[in-house]
Amino acid sequence: MTTPELTSLGSICISRRAIATLASHAAQASYGVVGMAAHRMIDTWISPLARDPRQGVQVTIDADGLILDIYVVLEYGLRITTVTRSMADAVQYRVQRAFGVPVRAVHVHVQGLRVSNPD
Repeated sequence: MTTPELTSLGSICISRRAIATLASHAAQASYGVVGMAAHRMIDTWISPLARDPRQGVQVTIDADGLILDIYVVLEYGLRITTVTRSMADAVQYRVQRAFGVPVRAVHVHVQGLRVSNPD
């Protein structure tokens, strides 16, 4: 949980789960992302795509803001650096805008590539 923010009506506390859910939705909406992956390699071998999309996001909170680690499977044939940079920017923008908490870094970990259309 993040540190509570006091307002005139009470305190506001944002959970890691809420941050991970929003980050996951932003990542999945990015072009070239097939799905979220588990952050441990053994889990990726058992099931390449995570059932719960929040499993593909780890949230670390420090004094300067949030650090997000995102684990994804990308579409084969696309430029990986372009897709990951675009996705990282989209995730950072949506999380900062929704929660008002600075995102210090977004680390994208590509766990695999998937061919959607073999033709």
